[in-house]
Amino acid sequence: MRFVTSVLYGVSSSVLAALSLGYFRHGLTDLIAAIALGFGLAVTAMTLWQDPPRLNFQPSSVGPSEWGAIVLFALFSLRAFLWLIFRDRDLIRVLSPNNLGDMSLHITYIRQLANGVPIWPENPIYAGATLTYPLGTDLFNSLLALLGVDLFRGLIWVGLGGSLLTGIALWNWGRGFVIAGFLCNGGLLGFSCFSQGTLSDFQSDAAWKSIPLALFVTQRGLLYALPAGLALLCSWRTRFFSIPQKEGQWQMPLWGEILLYASLPLFHLHTFLFLSFLLGCWFFCMPQKRKPLALLIGGALLPATVLVLVVTGMFKGASVLGWQPGWMQGEDGFFEFWIKNFGLLPLFVGALCSVLVNRQNSRWPMAISLPALLIFFLCCFVKFAPWAWDNTKLMIWSYLALLPFLWSEVIARFPQPVRWISCTILFFSGFVSLLGGLGSQPRGYELALRSELDAVEYAVRDLPVNARFAAAPTYNHPVLLAGRLLAMGYEGHVWSHGYDFATRRDEVKALMNGAPHWRQIAARLNVRYIFWGALEEEAFPLSTQPWKLVAPAVRQGDWGEIVDLAGSL
Repeated sequence: MRFVTSVLYGVSSSVLAALSLGYFRHGLTDLIAAIALGFGLAVTAMTLWQDPPRLNFQPSSVGPSEWGAIVLFALFSLRAFLWLIFRDRDLIRVLSPNNLGDMSLHITYIRQLANGVPIWPENPIYAGATLTYPLGTDLFNSLLALLGVDLFRGLIWVGLGGSLLTGIALWNWGRGFVIAGFLCNGGLLGFSCFSQGTLSDFQSDAAWKSIPLALFVTQRGLLYALPAGLALLCSWRTRFFSIPQKEGQWQMPLWGEILLYASLPLFHLHTFLFLSFLLGCWFFCMPQKRKPLALLIGGALLPATVLVLVVTGMFKGASVLGWQPGWMQGEDGFFEFWIKNFGLLPLFVGALCSVLVNRQNSRWPMAISLPALLIFFLCCFVKFAPWAWDNTKLMIWSYLALLPFLWSEVIARFPQPVRWISCTILFFSGFVSLLGGLGSQPRGYELALRSELDAVEYAVRDLPVNARFAAAPTYNHPVLLAGRLLAMGYEGHVWSHGYDFATRRDEVKALMNGAPHWRQIAARLNVRYIFWGALEEEAFPLSTQPWKLVAPAVRQGDWGEIVDLAGSL
């Protein structure tokens, strides 16, 4: 874990340095990127030199099933991230259909930051509003881009690096069982392979989706948050509960814990909320540990608070909390929904609770399991985002927190044949979905045309980075992929950010259709440029395009044209 934490120290230091320098410089530059990455590299090198990693991994102590989990994780990582995004002649493709919208948004953020927009930036999919999104991983990729690293290669490298760190952290948290649980979560839906005679991601339309396919590959903040959160849990079990790892007692220095914990809001706010709830429970329930807990919480309080305020737009963003009993159950029957999604996992969790209640000296398992279950139950009644499925970003932490104890306190006590049966019941469905999701479409899914994207990026390179565009509201619009601001982006993304966008959507539609009052709409939305290309022809076929009569086309090509409204409003 020393190697994992050293790399995480460097990444967080680079991002925090870039954020600070970019704030005072009103945007990132090549020099800031070099300073920030150099600083992060120095932090990593210093920590590795002061406390060199020790190889505690003993291959002889790893059983065949654990080797199977390790190999499966390695194969998944290579397949998912080497083909995360790739070029196929003139096409840009992504391997996962889950990543079409998410990857487009991440490319938008990375290029927007690399363009040198003021820090903290506007929301490119809803220009004029402050961006309320944890940008940490995308900011790190923007630093690489500023130093000349190809954008797609940077995405792949960071994906592979984050996957390596996550694999090591999962092993240290609960060895092969936790790795298998991470890769193969699921209920009963995967058993459909026997009736359908094919492999597929049978969980793609379910509520409890495949964690690696639906979250780890798409939510780039988890590339940092998962290894950081697991490293903190591994360190805290030694610091606060004196529970050593089997490979030897390990604990981060206090400053390292503060750095990783305080920086989490910038990468993944849900992970920060889970760990904060955990620390709060310990603080109130363990008086004898309040002093070391106070040192940790107090040291992280100011920087973490600042980052939470920044990421949430000073809490001025749209309210996303809502009461929704049953989570995503909808009209499905109670047993049908929960058994299809989670199978017999609730029975194993019930058995774990029974064991912990009736066992003495279960302070450490209880200290993790009880808060994790409370958060899971809270997510079943309260939605923390417009889309209730986003609760999964918290629920996965409850799941990962419980996995080591499901093994050590319940399944490991069974006879070996019963262990195999239990693991098959828990993980077979997710295993089928994982294989089906990785291999269902070997050539991937089309994201954009390389020639069009390169041409549009070249066309807008000299236009003001804070100028707003009006265009067709789609997730993979070349203006967005070039890192520029749209008055109205893809409705699914805008809705998921919690905006009440109906009025703006209608105004942009009227503007693009050439309504009589199009000038007033453009002025009200502060739109300077109108982009017109193939997507606009399809979205607004009846448009009269009246701006062509009064405003010049400042850029044009086979991809379309850009009209400057500056002198016509």
